[in-house]
Amino acid sequence: DQAKCILTEHAKLFDTNRPTIATNVKPHAIKTLDHPPPTSKPYYSTPSKQEAMYKITQELLHFGLIRPSYSPYAAPALLVAKHDGTWRMVVDYKKLNNITIKDNHP
Repeated sequence: DQAKCILTEHAKLFDTNRPTIATNVKPHAIKTLDHPPPTSKPYYSTPSKQEAMYKITQELLHFGLIRPSYSPYAAPALLVAKHDGTWRMVVDYKKLNNITIKDNHP
């Protein structure tokens, strides 16, 4: 009974209709050096990868995992093939990392 109550209470953690349970619960700020915001142009991508990127982005928007942004910062995203043949979207934050003030305490 106790296990059932715990599982029921935390049912959203087991929701398989969502690709992830990641949320943005707390505002996050990245401290940077006194430097203009880094920007990068998008990487070249084939039409099929552009379509896959669009679908992934729309899914993330639909589930509220990302939102439209009008930030002066811009980092290119790209797709990496997973072992099962699907795509993983990754973002190249190298330029941002170069101006980020290191913080060893999470």
